[in-house]
Amino acid sequence: MFRFRWVVLFAAFLGLSACDSEFANKLPGMNPWLDGNPGQFLNFASNAEKGPVVMLNLLKFREASLDGDGTGAEAYARYGELAGPFVGKHGGQLIWAGAATETLVGDIAYDWDVVLLVQWPARQNLLDLADDEDYKAIAHHRTNGLERTMLIALDQQASLLGNN
Repeated sequence: MFRFRWVVLFAAFLGLSACDSEFANKLPGMNPWLDGNPGQFLNFASNAEKGPVVMLNLLKFREASLDGDGTGAEAYARYGELAGPFVGKHGGQLIWAGAATETLVGDIAYDWDVVLLVQWPARQNLLDLADDEDYKAIAHHRTNGLERTMLIALDQQASLLGNN
């Protein structure tokens, strides 16, 4: 069974939530900066039918790719080229990409190189991508290129901005 499913089932068995990251981030094979933690995946998966969702992707590249083939940015570019068709196949659409050039507010120790916004019809579409065997075969380029990342689900909340 693919690791994501195992982790979600394990997290559900233990009753973990996103608040349990201290324990969950120590599970074998888990890198919280690249893989998240079981509680985060469980929370996301529990809203699988909720949508649409825009995923904010914050990316920090490794200086050198883990496979020794160029820089981390070059490895991630290989991933992006190969992953693009899978993202489209599962309903995702890149709606904005840009360089993160300055930190105005926040901890500068956690600077980012690139920011992406990817829109999905529902969270389930992103879960389907993660479960796609052909996608999993190319996902190592992501790991080779990224030092760390954050993926943040964004739901439109017009009422928070004073709009009804």
